Amino acid sequence: MDLNELAGRFLLLFLSILVLYFFSNRKDNETINPLMVIVGLCTFSLCYLFTKIEIGVGIGFGLFAIFSILRFRTQSFTVNAIIFLFATITLSILDIMYPFEKIEILLFFQVIIIGFYIAASVIVNKKASSYLNAIDMKIPLVSDFSLENGNIRKAIQEKINIKHFDFKIVLVNMVTNEIDLLVFY
Repeated sequence: MDLNELAGRFLLLFLSILVLYFFSNRKDNETINPLMVIVGLCTFSLCYLFTKIEIGVGIGFGLFAIFSILRFRTQSFTVNAIIFLFATITLSILDIMYPFEKIEILLFFQVIIIGFYIAASVIVNKKASSYLNAIDMKIPLVSDFSLENGNIRKAIQEKINIKHFDFKIVLVNMVTNEIDLLVFY
C-alpha cells in the first residue's frame, strides 16, 4: 500500500466520520464528545499496523481486556454514543482492510452504512430537531406539586408564554425545593 492509497483511505474515513458526527449531534439535549472521533482514527491506525506486522493471539486478547476495563471503569455511554463508536470502528476497519482493487464495493458499504445512519438519525431525532431553541428553567417545588407531565407543562407555561414546547427534567433538588428543567421550544 503506497502513501497515496493510504491517504485516500484515511480521507474517506475522516469524511465519513465527520458526516456521522454531524448527524449524531442534532439533538439539543444529548451530544457526543468530539474526541470520540479519535476512536475510529485510532482503530484505522491499529488495523494498518496489524496488517504490517505478525501478531499473536495474546495481543488480541490484551486489546480485548483493555477495552473491557475501559468499558467498566468509565462513565456510561448513551445509546447514541455507542452506535456512533460502533459505526466509526466499523468504517475504520472497512477502510483499511478492504482490498483497494474493489474500491467500488468499499464505497458501496460506506454509502449504505452512512445512509442508514443518517436515516435513523433523522427519524429518531425528528422530535428534538423540531425545536430549535433550548433554555434552562427552575420551577419551585411546593408541597402540593406533583411531577406529572401536565403539572410541569402548566408551570412552564405560567413562566413563559409558549404553546408548543418539550422539556426534560434535569434535577429535582430537594434541598432548595426546585426542579431544574431544560425546555425546548
